[in-house]
Amino acid sequence: MSAFVASDDDLFVLRRFERLGARVALMMQDRLASLEEDLLKEDKLGREEKSHCGTFRHEPRKRRSEIMDEIKWRLIEYQKFILDHSALKARPDANNFQIENIKTWLKNNNNPVTKAEIKFINKEGDLMPMVPKIKSPLRRFIDRYQIFRRISCFRVRKLNSTHYGHDDEENYTSDTTVYSDDSLMDKFVTCITIALGLAMLIGPLWLLQHFTTARLVIITVFLVVFTLLLTIITVAKPFETLAASAAYGAVLMVFMQLGGS
Repeated sequence: MSAFVASDDDLFVLRRFERLGARVALMMQDRLASLEEDLLKEDKLGREEKSHCGTFRHEPRKRRSEIMDEIKWRLIEYQKFILDHSALKARPDANNFQIENIKTWLKNNNNPVTKAEIKFINKEGDLMPMVPKIKSPLRRFIDRYQIFRRISCFRVRKLNSTHYGHDDEENYTSDTTVYSDDSLMDKFVTCITIALGLAMLIGPLWLLQHFTTARLVIITVFLVVFTLLLTIITVAKPFETLAASAAYGAVLMVFMQLGGS
């Protein structure tokens, strides 16, 4: 299974262990808070005894020095853990396509590992891709259907017999797994995007020239379609989509004025 999940980024899915991470973070926080309370108590005792508290080299209270040493390494450990855990929390969730890939492979290969070792794949809310990729809705739609990925020009490897567990095997291949070339897929999506963009620019020119009585209707329709296409084929944020739509609307109004003149 290790060879399978390492063969493609969309197959490498792991757990975050969010609940365990939260419990460990709370535990580390509580122990630091307890040490902080002990340090404050030592400070208070030092003030009551009128001992000098403004030196590290000649610390009059040995216990306070020991507490500071423990706080130092626990604080470093705590901060490092928090930064690492927050980075994992910021990763996107594994999508259904990635999870189903692994489940299908396990089913087709009659569960080659023990049930206890594949329980993680059912923790859908806790799974994350090892190498997250930001994909547009159009790209996710293409990935979802095998009809696109089975086209020969998009396939990066031929389907050979299943091989795993061999050190001399450079590339994992499987009879039940279709590998597609991500770069070619991205170029295909880019071509679709360019074609639609040209159509949205050239189409209004001809329509506004021939239909002078319905120009506002044409502009409205193209503006709505343009906004929908931005939502479907790009990963633009809502305010970016609105800004682009406003610019496109201004271009259409210029087209209308040119057609009228």
